[in-house]
Amino acid sequence: MGALHRSPASSGSPFGETSADVVAALGALTECCSQLQNESLKRDVGRATEQLLGHVEGCCRKMVQELVAALKRPDPGSLAYDKLWALRHIGKQSEVTRYWMTEAGVISAIAEVMAAHPDHRELLEEGSWLLYVLGGVDGFVELLRQGKAMTRGSSGAMAVQQAAAWATFDLAKNQLDRGKVGPSEWPQANELVILLLDAMRSHPAPTADLLWGCCKALRVLTEEQPIRGSLFVEQGGDEALLAALAAGQALGDPGQDVLVAGMRLMTALVEGNSSVALRLRSMGVLDRLVTCGLSLP
Repeated sequence: MGALHRSPASSGSPFGETSADVVAALGALTECCSQLQNESLKRDVGRATEQLLGHVEGCCRKMVQELVAALKRPDPGSLAYDKLWALRHIGKQSEVTRYWMTEAGVISAIAEVMAAHPDHRELLEEGSWLLYVLGGVDGFVELLRQGKAMTRGSSGAMAVQQAAAWATFDLAKNQLDRGKVGPSEWPQANELVILLLDAMRSHPAPTADLLWGCCKALRVLTEEQPIRGSLFVEQGGDEALLAALAAGQALGDPGQDVLVAGMRLMTALVEGNSSVALRLRSMGVLDRLVTCGLSLP
């Protein structure tokens, strides 16, 4: 009989199985509260279950807050990555945990830890997608804003903006590949265009990865969207794109991806938009494209 009363933890069960069993027990107790017929018993079980759930919620909230606080401490990249992964995994499962994270100041903490590890690609990706879990496409907008507020020309600022650009491109491409409407219906698209343009032109010596990511993200945002293409050009995007092509050409082999992405962005801008095409032609873009094409192997 004693074996029937042992907890799974005391019998050496794996932690995952134990926690799943505890969650199942909480669910069963909650279900009992709505189905018991005896009012006195229903009231007692309900009160005890409410207290238990309140205690569990408090412990969960404290754990999330401690993870966010830990994220703000300087740590090696591998440890910082684990913290970001844990927060994203938790946030994907629960809406209330996302609220707790935001309340604890996780958004600025994510950007800061990304800036502190500009060469850790997996960490940069994890941070970007954590922000997407927290706010959808608005998360990428916020990440670009955070990067814009950082020191211009710093590797951290460029890494944050680069990560946001690539995440924007990856999300848009994934949606389009699955037959969804994609960025054509994103209400944040115009702001993304302006923030990505700012990322391209705000640094004295932007990295090839930053320019490459921005050009690819801008292409999926402006493709078959002449109004957005016009917005990009009206905000000075024509000059920024020419500068990006020149920078890619000057970089030699490392800049080839920038040249290809820049030329594809140029194509997206002019297709179906005669006014943009005329403006770019007046700036000598055709000559630049020929020169860039000759630079490619």
